[in-house]
Amino acid sequence: MSTREGNIIKLEDLLNEAISRALKVIEEKNPQLEEKQEVAKKVGIGAVIFNDLSNSRIKDEIFDWDTMLNFQGETGPYIQYIYVRTKSVLEKAGYLPEFNNVDFTKLNDIQSIETIKTIYNFEDILKQVTSKNEPSILSRYLIDLAQKFSSFYNANKIITEEKELQDARLYLTYAVGTIIKTGAGLLGIEMPNRM
Repeated sequence: MSTREGNIIKLEDLLNEAISRALKVIEEKNPQLEEKQEVAKKVGIGAVIFNDLSNSRIKDEIFDWDTMLNFQGETGPYIQYIYVRTKSVLEKAGYLPEFNNVDFTKLNDIQSIETIKTIYNFEDILKQVTSKNEPSILSRYLIDLAQKFSSFYNANKIITEEKELQDARLYLTYAVGTIIKTGAGLLGIEMPNRM
């Protein structure tokens, strides 16, 4: 795009195209999904916002539909997918343990510890974002947290026979989902309930 040469794209057209492309991806991956249009709207618009805000303000932005709407890359749809996964785990468990009753010492594997460390940095990340006026710091943090949770999820069975361990893993899952939703919300990205 170049405004000097008259090559412009209206934002409304861009967002409509993002929604349309997100809908195609959703129909391929999950054709039975209810409220596909609403999910496509959140994913498409979220992808555009995340693509814009994940780049440092002083760098050129690369705009690529396939990269931007990838559910596995460093994208808005990826963090939305991880958020939906956290919700799904909690729904499957059917409850959220009380914070005061959780034995966090049960979370002693490397993936749990790395996820907890990343959660712990959230407040500092928000301070950096505001002091530097740089939303890409938050975008990169959300990708990092989503990747850490994905490693934790792949390495650990969350719903397990041992109640204390399950409670600790469920609460960690809840914390990740809460931070992803909060952080994405600060960037203007809505989270779908299903994908």
